[in-house]
Amino acid sequence: MKIDSIQNFYSNQQPRKTQHRKQAVTFSSLKLKNDENNFSDTCFYRDITTLRAAEKLLRYNFPNGTIIMDFAGSNGEEAISLYSLLNDKSHNKYKIYSYDKSAKAVSLGQKGIYTVFSSNANDYFLLPDSKYTKLLKDKNGQVNELRERFLEMMEPVARPVYEINDRNYLYRLLASPDFHVRYFKLKDKYKDKIKIEEGDIHNIRNLLPDKKAGAILFRNAFYIETGNYGINEFSLLEDLSVNKKKIIENIVDKVYDKLLPGGLFILGDIEKDHIYIADNSVKDKDKYFIRNFGVAICKEPLLWSALEKDGRFEPVFYKKVASPCALREDMKVPTIWRKK
Repeated sequence: MKIDSIQNFYSNQQPRKTQHRKQAVTFSSLKLKNDENNFSDTCFYRDITTLRAAEKLLRYNFPNGTIIMDFAGSNGEEAISLYSLLNDKSHNKYKIYSYDKSAKAVSLGQKGIYTVFSSNANDYFLLPDSKYTKLLKDKNGQVNELRERFLEMMEPVARPVYEINDRNYLYRLLASPDFHVRYFKLKDKYKDKIKIEEGDIHNIRNLLPDKKAGAILFRNAFYIETGNYGINEFSLLEDLSVNKKKIIENIVDKVYDKLLPGGLFILGDIEKDHIYIADNSVKDKDKYFIRNFGVAICKEPLLWSALEKDGRFEPVFYKKVASPCALREDMKVPTIWRKK
């Protein structure tokens, strides 16, 4: 599979003027990757469109339940979000194992208290007493439904003695009279449904060694493993000696082995997980140079090619996404693939 008319997609794309606008904070807790001062963005119900599709496909393919493995899962907010969609409040045999390489993120998840704050976090709609919730458009009642699902699994608690939010990052919000924060924990009856541990997708074969999964999530994390910058972020600091194709194929091979037949591989929707800056191993005939950014990209999406190799996976859900700043805003990427 190739991006349709990739040269037409990128050619003649003139950079738009940068608009200074308020940026939404895309995480609601302190998440440090690999114990470094690096934030990993996560929040409850991030990319709800893909999560909804995953829920429907899981119910169809595995109606009696299955094991789900979530990698780069931070402190477990993604796992909680997906389980809340699968939760039927009765006899549910789905179980999610959330893994992350960061000991600090995992420690936060294992302590079990989460925050939701307004107005800049993308999951602020979960706050029923926030004035910003009232301003949010509720398409088809989705906001109320998600809030009900969230509160079915989570219960309000007092602020813990340990710090969750990065106070230095949020100091401007904290000084605002509109800032509002609430703390939640997973209800006891759901604690056996979500397990949070340290884990690396490269070591997936040694995790739950006697079991196979109905779904594996690895969302917005391939760019980290390959060191792939976004096109508008391209930096001379990127290590072009890294063989991105080999790294991607290695991960895909392990995921394929771990999935049950019909199992789902669920990806993120950010551009740099799907379009790759060409490294030194890519031949000139397989590159396309984008003059506006002074960077060469791979003509074929490396991740998609690895998934389609030998007909092992097929895309079953595409999501329309907005490309960064200077590129078109009607790009579609496959965020869910099914093992054949």
